[in-house]
Amino acid sequence: MSIGEWEPNWLGPPSRVLYSAMHHATLPASIGVVLVPPLLHEQPRSRRFVAEVASQLAESGLPCLRFDFHGTGDSPGRGDEVDFASMAGDLEVATAALRSLTGVEQVVLLAWRGAALLAQPWLQQGRQGDRVVLWEPIMDGGGWLRDLQRNDAHERASRPRPRPGVPRTNLQDDGQLMGFAASPRLRQDLAEARVVQADASQTASTWAVVHAGSPPLSVEVAKLFELPAGAPTFDGGVAMEATMFLTPPLERIVGQLGHALRQQAG
Repeated sequence: MSIGEWEPNWLGPPSRVLYSAMHHATLPASIGVVLVPPLLHEQPRSRRFVAEVASQLAESGLPCLRFDFHGTGDSPGRGDEVDFASMAGDLEVATAALRSLTGVEQVVLLAWRGAALLAQPWLQQGRQGDRVVLWEPIMDGGGWLRDLQRNDAHERASRPRPRPGVPRTNLQDDGQLMGFAASPRLRQDLAEARVVQADASQTASTWAVVHAGSPPLSVEVAKLFELPAGAPTFDGGVAMEATMFLTPPLERIVGQLGHALRQQAG
């Protein structure tokens, strides 16, 4: 299979399948990457971006699997069925699938934004050599939830633009948050979630990709990659025109990340 090719697949039992896409590397590898998408409205805007990152990492020799959580993206299910427990179960399915499909010994979670709140607990249960890379991570779920609620109120007040004779129907009791279903359980999970340093042994297994000048992370990381000035941001509201792309400066960062991961795997 040539460089850059990927194939869609369904993971998990027939009663709860997950959409996934496998980006194949051309040579056998001992380490592979599971790309954990951002949550809520940040997922569809970054879909192309995540796929491009997966393709570039695969070209550098790292097999990559990206997937959609149950009830999100192209995976079946309802959005109000999504909570931290369901997503943790989906993450186990995805990491097991990567190992099975590629034979890799080590797994890296590349977790974007709110997915960091899921990735760090996974690392505590991981095997030797597994690691996480937190890309622009949300470290405080409660603070992020408050920001989302404020942004949601603003978006509801401004979208769609008022039109004569057309009443607004965007009531705040519809169970939606930034245009996506968010159950009371998911909101509670977010409110209680924080990324914290559980023990010193995790430091070597945690890397991060952040914007220059970002606030200090609440965990120590072994490697820190700084995004270039002008890099696309996830903070673009619900507007779909804010779709993110892999720009040449970002390609260099992803290339550096891939090279470092291969070196670490030995």
